[in-house]
Amino acid sequence: MITTYLDDIRVGDTSVSRSRTITETDIVQFAMVTGDWHPIHTDKEYAAADPRFGQRIAHGALVISFGLGLVEFWPPAMKAFYGLDKLRFVAPTVIGDTVRVETEVLDVAERPDGDGVVTYRFVVLNHRDEPRCVADLKALVARKPQG
Repeated sequence: MITTYLDDIRVGDTSVSRSRTITETDIVQFAMVTGDWHPIHTDKEYAAADPRFGQRIAHGALVISFGLGLVEFWPPAMKAFYGLDKLRFVAPTVIGDTVRVETEVLDVAERPDGDGVVTYRFVVLNHRDEPRCVADLKALVARKPQG
């Protein structure tokens, strides 16, 4: 996603990340780390009885975290994760979903300090090309060094 300096990023640029399969172990370990043991994520019988989902679903925070981890970035250019706007979990991510991220540059805004904020449409899709999570992601990106 951020593999070049701000000077070379253009509105409309797109990228596709590598993919990763969400496992039961991922969900249990995420619950352990965060303390979020809601039964829709961790209790098979409880989740099966829920008419909306019918099975355990991944934590929303897990989905966005894994999505962020899947996108490529180059440390000399990528200064910092700047924020998320309009974050929506449009459908549940379930055990066995293989997810990837597609991005598109929506805006490139220069800052007075010389760096810039790049806004990306950030979409986590499963292996059936169904969106699971959509957001506008902002990144602080460096300009090419002078000299």
